[in-house]
Amino acid sequence: MVDPSASLSLARQGAAAAGSVAVLAGLWLGGHNVARSYWDAWIFWVPFSLLLATVGLLCWWFALQGHRVASRKGMAASWWGGWLVGAVAFAVGFVGPLIATPESTLGPLLGILITGPAGFVVGALGGFVVHKLRATG
Repeated sequence: MVDPSASLSLARQGAAAAGSVAVLAGLWLGGHNVARSYWDAWIFWVPFSLLLATVGLLCWWFALQGHRVASRKGMAASWWGGWLVGAVAFAVGFVGPLIATPESTLGPLLGILITGPAGFVVGALGGFVVHKLRATG
């Protein structure tokens, strides 16, 4: 029989590794683009850098506080908020340009590169705030 605490510990170690990779990728992407002498494409790399940082921080939150039930409820609220708002923002950004300008071939990139990642970040923060407000009130 497998000890449940051992599998949770292994999951937390995996989350720490995944979180480290995500944060480092976000830092590299942001640092690589900030170092340029021009910022013509900031609208594309900023949402992805924030997405990677948010996912990394959520993974590290689980790695450091995953043994506490109250923290896991906050983590779940943040993940659900991120996925829900991110999916809606992605769908609107993907389908909206197709409806508005059907002849444009680049319209769906709005959802893929901008509204989806930004929606996940906003949803994760919103889920965290809603969880904290419910826990204190």
